[in-house]
Amino acid sequence: MTAANNNREIVIERRTRGAYGWKVVVFPSLAAFFLLAAYGFYLIYNLVGDIHRVADAVEVNMDTVAGQMQQISANLDELTGSVHNISVNLDDLTGRVRSMGDTLVLISTNVQTLPSMLADMDAIDKSMHSMDGHLAGVDDNVELMNRQMSTMTNLMGSMSIATHQVNRNVAGVNQSFGRPMSFFNSFMPW
Repeated sequence: MTAANNNREIVIERRTRGAYGWKVVVFPSLAAFFLLAAYGFYLIYNLVGDIHRVADAVEVNMDTVAGQMQQISANLDELTGSVHNISVNLDDLTGRVRSMGDTLVLISTNVQTLPSMLADMDAIDKSMHSMDGHLAGVDDNVELMNRQMSTMTNLMGSMSIATHQVNRNVAGVNQSFGRPMSFFNSFMPW
């Protein structure tokens, strides 16, 4: 019987050492897991707070940008009006230059005694006609600028709408993380 008791004691001793080995591994691992889980929750909680602050900052900035876009649009409309006025004034100037050219032609036909003056008048007349052609090109360029300004105004409005949608999406993310985090926050000691 002593041999059987020795075998039982050996088995009991081995099982006791094995259980102790498990205690040494499992309990610290379990403690580390809970520590990491708590830290992970803390990080997620802070992330949601940061997202909320970013959403608020973006919303404030979007309101400012929207106001500035409206001011830019108003300034572009004013600029378009000014460019149109320049175009009208250039048309008026073209008419006056033509009238001056016609008057110079009339003067040159009446003055036969001054051939050098006639040559100069002819050169002036040709220059006036050349200027008239160039002014028509300027008028076309002004119309092109008006169309491009209108397109730019439309694009600014599209950018404002897209920025507002981004703001709403960020607020939605904040809302979807905010409720679960407030529930979990009630368990935290701080």
